[in-house]
Amino acid sequence: MEKHKFSFRCIVYQEKDGTFTGVCLDLDIVEEGHTSLQEAVLSIHDALDSHVQAASKLGFPKELMFRPAPKDYFQKLAEIIKEKPTKPPFDQFQFFSVQPYSRKPVYV
Repeated sequence: MEKHKFSFRCIVYQEKDGTFTGVCLDLDIVEEGHTSLQEAVLSIHDALDSHVQAASKLGFPKELMFRPAPKDYFQKLAEIIKEKPTKPPFDQFQFFSVQPYSRKPVYV
């Protein structure tokens, strides 16, 4: 029996309503409506495993093994991996009050 090795890109993200969605980008498999991140990860993993097992029984036809998800999901991937700018530890032009040796406050 010939062994095949496949690698699939998957993402899991939280929807605006608080549920989680898992997507296999390379096979266009979507699992929606999960209440936790872990549940969504397990669900997309199980769906991917089932899909590959079914495809193996048919000899891994191209129409089952190479069907990318719509562009919207790849845009979501780009948003996820996009480097987020880090906020500086303080705002520019922030006011500080300093108590000098005299009793009058000084503003800098």
